[in-house]
Amino acid sequence: MSQERCSSGYLVESENDLVMVDSGAGTSDMLRRKGVVTDEIDAIINTHRHPDHISDLIPIIQDKVVRSFQKEESGIGLYGPDKHKDYLKSRIFYEMKENSENFDSSFGFNLEIGNIEKVSSVSGFGIDSFPADHGPKGFKCVSLKISRKEKRIFFTGDTDYFEDLAENASGADLIVADCSKPDEKKVEGHMTPTECAKLAEEAGADVLLLSHLYPEAEDSNLIQPAEKVFKGEIEVADDLMTLEI
Repeated sequence: MSQERCSSGYLVESENDLVMVDSGAGTSDMLRRKGVVTDEIDAIINTHRHPDHISDLIPIIQDKVVRSFQKEESGIGLYGPDKHKDYLKSRIFYEMKENSENFDSSFGFNLEIGNIEKVSSVSGFGIDSFPADHGPKGFKCVSLKISRKEKRIFFTGDTDYFEDLAENASGADLIVADCSKPDEKKVEGHMTPTECAKLAEEAGADVLLLSHLYPEAEDSNLIQPAEKVFKGEIEVADDLMTLEI
């Protein structure tokens, strides 16, 4: 757990549409500090169900529930890998079990829960999902390519580098990459700065955002090894950072 930054959470905004990718610990407070009201979020997509990517989904939805007591709340879509609805019902929204037959309508606003692997668009954004290499066999984690008009963002999710990753990310203007560890402390299931740079270079991206930083990565110069491989713009993620493409 970092003392310097929150867990994974990103907002993708275009015109009046707003989608959140991942909702890790601290992201609900970041929304407040950013001035984003939960009613403005059209959908939340979780790349996988590890706590550092999903734990603040509860306070975000609870905020919408409380607000619905005062005024009508707009609906929200919740998307994740296979069996996402079963997971949310049994592990996160377990207090709703008694109303399981009316689960979708028991919150005071419309709640749509879906498998991100089976949709092609969410709230006006084009969506392509790809399997990531994270965790044991059978554990579902996805990478996401989110597009709007001619712009594309690729979120690696938590993943190791593998052969098809660059092909999946091809055409992205911006790659938001899992850069958990520095090169000398490589761990399975995550990437290093050099691997992230290799991905961005092979995919032909314009900008590489090094994100999902563990404490060892925070204390390292991540750009130096990355810029030896990737010739585009390289940024290191920070809370409340804004990038425009």
